[in-house]
Amino acid sequence: MDNTRFHVITGASGGGKSTLVAALKDLGYSTVPEAALAIMREQLECNGKILPSVDRTAFMEAVLARSIRDYETAQSLNGPVFFDRGIPEWVRYLGASAEPSAVAATSLRYASTIFVAEPWPDIYVCDHYRQHGFERAARSYETTISAYIGAGYKTCVLPKASVQERVEFIRAKLETIAQQGAPADVKTASQFRRG
Repeated sequence: MDNTRFHVITGASGGGKSTLVAALKDLGYSTVPEAALAIMREQLECNGKILPSVDRTAFMEAVLARSIRDYETAQSLNGPVFFDRGIPEWVRYLGASAEPSAVAATSLRYASTIFVAEPWPDIYVCDHYRQHGFERAARSYETTISAYIGAGYKTCVLPKASVQERVEFIRAKLETIAQQGAPADVKTASQFRRG
């Protein structure tokens, strides 16, 4: 059963999702940071080896385990709770090696509609944690979203607009979902795939 209190914001690397989650936190909403970024920061601070450039499988296993733990911890937070990325995309990265965590993850559901930040070259920047170029970020976007579609979620694409406009967009969509059950412009799997 979907957890209507838990909302995923995902999409392209460098598409502004973490900035949006931070803005929601500043407004007093409960938020959960991206597990992959948190683990990268921790490993770099202690010269650890659980990094995608050193041992990608170990890194992704750690990210999935952290995401499951974050989900369980978030049960005690006041809703709505906004997650910077969610469990389905980490399960996708691991594939068959995600068992048995993948089985447990299927019962850890979010709200049926996820919010998606599309690739946006105008705001994309490389930094200490994001060292690949925009083209690579754009390539991984569709497979990231496909992981959620494959898990039965619908997508709602965020506008390429200011952080404040994105915040207001999400607030309006949550109001629409609460009143009508689902926003009119939510994309289904067939609508998402490009020709």
